[in-house]
Parts: sequence; structure tokens; C-alpha cells
Amino acid sequence: MKLISVKTIISLVAGSVILTHSVFALAHNQSGSFTTGLAAAVDFYTVSCTDDGNGAPSYLEARVKDMTANSSKVNITIQKGTTNCNTNACARFSLDATDNDAGYSPLIKLTQGAGTYNLYVSHTAAGTDSYDVELHCKTATNVHTGTSTTSRQQQ
Repeated sequence: MKLISVKTIISLVAGSVILTHSVFALAHNQSGSFTTGLAAAVDFYTVSCTDDGNGAPSYLEARVKDMTANSSKVNITIQKGTTNCNTNACARFSLDATDNDAGYSPLIKLTQGAGTYNLYVSHTAAGTDSYDVELHCKTATNVHTGTSTTSRQQQ
């Protein structure tokens, strides 16, 4: 019978810890809910895209999941800047058409470089809704880079 060396076990454990850390470091989610019942409710966040050592940010990508089974649909709009909008769009929209399932809305990508992007989450009808937004800042070569979110308005 062959015994596994202590060095092999330590290497396997260390590798697992590093892999687990890197997977969780890439996941950026912003959960929230609309509690006022207003059809015109909008939650507003700012997303900062920065170089965390992986490279300069080129774009923000995002999608939303509607987590409440009702007639209202949750959607997102991401926006940054007001110049060069004909070359690179300054805003993108995505709607989760199916409530309370495992799927997200179509992925949207806004290429406006480093800096602060605006993220708006809204819904299409009166009532309460819960949602989860998945978002990532990435470099021009699709490498995940610095991403942080700040809540500005909750309705």
C-alpha cells in the first residue's frame, strides 16, 4: 500500500484554498429588494472599476435575476459618461423575463474604461420584488479587475 506524503497533502490543501479564494474573489453580486410597492421604484448603485493589479478596466458587464414570483419583471440599466456614446454606448439595458428561476437576464457590457459606472435596478409593475445583480469589471483581454459597489438609493 502506498502512503501519501505530508508534502503532497499540504500542497493539495494549499492549492484548494488558493482556488477557492480566487473563485470567490471573482464573484460580485448586489442583492436588494423593492419594499415600497411603487411601480416607479428605482434602486441606484455606483460601481467603481479600478486596476487591482490585474490590469486597467475596459468595461463593466452585468445581469440581473428576478427572485420573486409575480407579474412584475426586474431590469437593470448601466450607464457611464456622456461622450463617445456613438462609438461606445454610454448605457445598456437588460430585463429578466422569467421570475423566480435560476437564470439571469441577458449579459450586458458597457465599454467605458476605468471609473464610476451608474447601476439602476427597477421593476415593471407595482409590488415588492427581490433581485440579485451579478457584475464584473474586466480588462480589454477579459481579465477580472477591481470591482466595488456602493448603494446610493433604495426604494
